[in-house]
This record gives sequence, C-alpha cells and structure tokens, in this order.
Amino acid sequence: MHVSHLTLHDFRSYPALELPLEPGVNVFVGRNGQGKTNLVEAIDYLSRLASHRVASDAPLIRAGAERAVVRAAVVRDGRTAVLEVELNPGRANRARVNRSVLPAPAT
Repeated sequence: MHVSHLTLHDFRSYPALELPLEPGVNVFVGRNGQGKTNLVEAIDYLSRLASHRVASDAPLIRAGAERAVVRAAVVRDGRTAVLEVELNPGRANRARVNRSVLPAPAT
C-alpha cells in the first residue's frame, strides 16, 4: 500500500497543500521549521487517528482556523481509496473512507 496523494487544509503550518507522492521512498528536504515533520505526522494521523507528537488534537489545527482536514489517496493492489479525517476542536472528529462516514469508536 502507498499514499499517492496528500491534501491538507489548516493542518499545523499548512493553510492548504496538494502533494502528489510516488510509490517507494519519498524524501522531504527543507530547512528547520518548514513543515517536513508535519507531512509525516498527517499521514501517521490518518493511520492511527492520533498524533505521535501531541496528546490532544487542538495543536494540529493551524492557528486561527476552526478545523483541519487531512485527506490521502491510498493505493493497494491497483485500487484507490480516499481516507479523510476532519479535526474539530471541542467537538467530535469525523473520519471517512471514500466519502462514507465511519462510526465513532466504542469506548
């Protein structure tokens, strides 16, 4: 499985981003503070619905924004699926696969 495209809206330092990715190793190069780790964190968030860097979702939302969206097209065995999570501080987040809302996990 590989991520073929990453879209961010108001996630961390990115007001908006459209990033095509290739199968295999992708390298992000830039100076400190340019957002390289934010890209990896966004992909990781989609896989676990949690950040490896912070305990709450509020720091993931760009300063001044009401919500953030992380979306990725993933390809497996030639089939593409779109994974999306909408981060809503103080409210329930929404996760979707191919635009279908996933039920909230049981607690």
